Formats: sequence, structure tokens, C-alpha cells
Amino acid sequence: MVVVALPLNSATLGLIGARELEWMRPDAILINVARGAIIDEEALYEHLRTHPDFMAGIDAWWVEPFRYGEFRMDHPFLELPNVLGSPHNSAMIPGALTEGLRQAAENVQRYLSGKPVTGIVQSEDR
Repeated sequence: MVVVALPLNSATLGLIGARELEWMRPDAILINVARGAIIDEEALYEHLRTHPDFMAGIDAWWVEPFRYGEFRMDHPFLELPNVLGSPHNSAMIPGALTEGLRQAAENVQRYLSGKPVTGIVQSEDR
């Protein structure tokens, strides 16, 4: 099993392509909970289509509302029997939103107190 949980930046864009998919075992499971563009979309679709024992869990798509204002797939991944897809909601576990709000409020308090804020994400790492 391979789980992709990396930030999307210039070093990870297209990190997994046809060559890397061929290195994986024929019955491997690839799970992406990061950003779709880390994996070459066409290469993954073709690999899944031609390797029916290879499976993918895709929670991060290539065109998502956060970055592009819409959700769209350019390949019919969900028609494949070896794909499980979700709408980029793997982080939505009980308490996740409350914890995010708590951290944001803590950062406001830190800023107002002249302390450094935490958890800053660089724009190239989205």
C-alpha cells in the first residue's frame, strides 16, 4: 500500500507517473489524500484501466473547488471497479472543524500578543 500525503509544490508536482506506477506491485493499493496533481492523472487512469488488480483510493482530485472553483474529472475514474473515490473529505473526522477553529483562535491570540503564529503554509505548498 502506498499513501500519498505530501504538500503540492514544485518538487511534488507530477511526482508519481507511469514509471513509478509500474514499479508498484500489480495488486498494490494507492491512496491519495494529498493533492491530485502529485500523481499524473492520465498515467494513473491508464494504469488502473489496464491493471485490474491494482486499486486506488482517491480523495484528492485534479480539479477541485478549493483551487479551481469547480469539481471535475477528466477521466472516468469512478466507472472503474478498482477505484474508490471521495470528495476530498478524508480529514473530516469528529472534532476536526472544532480543532481547526481552536487553532485559528489561538493564532489570533498569539498575533495580538506579539508572539509568532504557527502552522503557516507557504502558497507554493498548497
